[in-house]
Amino acid sequence: MSPRADKQERGSRRQVILEALARELEEKPGERITTAQLARAVGVSEAALYRHFPSKAKMFEGLIEFVEETVFSLAN
Repeated sequence: MSPRADKQERGSRRQVILEALARELEEKPGERITTAQLARAVGVSEAALYRHFPSKAKMFEGLIEFVEETVFSLAN
C-alpha cells in the first residue's frame, strides 16, 4: 500500500471511530463509555483506537473538532 493510500485509510478509520463515539454518546447519554465498548462498536481492538488517538481525551477533542467541521460544512 502506498503511503498516500495508507494515510487515507487511517483518516477514514479515524472518522469511523469518531462517528462511533458520537453514536455511543447519543445512545447512552450520561453513561460511562469505555474504550473497550468503543472498540467493539468500531470492530477493532483497543490498541487500534490508540494508534489513531494517543489518549481517550484526544478522542473527545477529535470528536469536538469533527462535529465543528461537520456543522460548518452543512452551514456553507
